[in-house]
Amino acid sequence: MHEYVPWRTLTGRLQFYQDHPWLRDFGETFATYKPPIETHSTPEALGAAHDNGNPVIPLNFLTPHQKWGIHSTYAENLIMLTLGRGGPVVWISEDDATRLKIVDNDWVEAFNCNGTLVARAVVSQRIPSGAAFMYHAAERTANVPGSEITGKRAGIHNSVTRVVMKPTHMVGGYAHLSWSFNYYGPVGSNRDEFIFLRKMNDVNWFDTTEKGKG
Repeated sequence: MHEYVPWRTLTGRLQFYQDHPWLRDFGETFATYKPPIETHSTPEALGAAHDNGNPVIPLNFLTPHQKWGIHSTYAENLIMLTLGRGGPVVWISEDDATRLKIVDNDWVEAFNCNGTLVARAVVSQRIPSGAAFMYHAAERTANVPGSEITGKRAGIHNSVTRVVMKPTHMVGGYAHLSWSFNYYGPVGSNRDEFIFLRKMNDVNWFDTTEKGKG
């Protein structure tokens, strides 16, 4: 507590229990784990992928804050670039890399019903099996080849994520809880989503033109 100023909660203390009627109705008076729902979208996503012959597995996709910049700011700074690879990267576990026949720095494609992205793989022992991390808010200005699925230059972390409003996000009039407009999606596990991941065969930079054109 700073200078004896109480916290701006109903109790004036750090408060984990939220005794609000909406939160009681949803069973979320405490922070509550809820497993992912079955969206029945898996067949459609795989059907649109156009099998390239490489193994593909589903992974839990998280987009935390990066360590090499503030969103896109400083990400192109030469000193900061010595700490990372630059360009889009997706971190995966050693076990999942083995299953997917991926080695460090291979080009991979992540996709689901929301969209697709292309990045290099960072194979790391610190990533748990079944998960993929892509630090968010990197610039999509360089080092972005095309997608094998769409035939267009691939997207970024937002391409495979979505914003979903919850009624409890709009709780207001309860001390520190008040509604304010943002992009307003899930919080905590930043843009928690599921993707399919596979190694790419064709890395197309779209740096040539058809004969007789352009």
